[in-house]
Amino acid sequence: MRSPLKKQKTDTDTFIPTVAIDTVLEGEMTTVTVKGRRIILTRFEGQLFAIDAACPHAAADLSKGSLSRWRVCCHEHDYCFDIRNGRIVWPEDEVYRLRIYEVQAENGIVKIRIDSPR
Repeated sequence: MRSPLKKQKTDTDTFIPTVAIDTVLEGEMTTVTVKGRRIILTRFEGQLFAIDAACPHAAADLSKGSLSRWRVCCHEHDYCFDIRNGRIVWPEDEVYRLRIYEVQAENGIVKIRIDSPR
């Protein structure tokens, strides 16, 4: 009888440290680069969010857009996305989805699981 294999730790199990938690402010965008990807960190109602900085519509830089409460809008074509789940808010008839990442705070540092988008 074979013994069960142990699950090996992979990148998807690893949260990568980024910035100090006190640099990520409510309603403001903080951009970091992790493994060559630009990611926007923000807070809404005290909760941390990590979203891809590239607009899924035309790859524009979302950090140049606007953030209002839970909604990030692209400066190029006004496409808007919900940072809580990645769903498109405007235009309603489109099917693009914003890539969001798992995020956590540990010992005062914001950590992102980059290889496991939600």
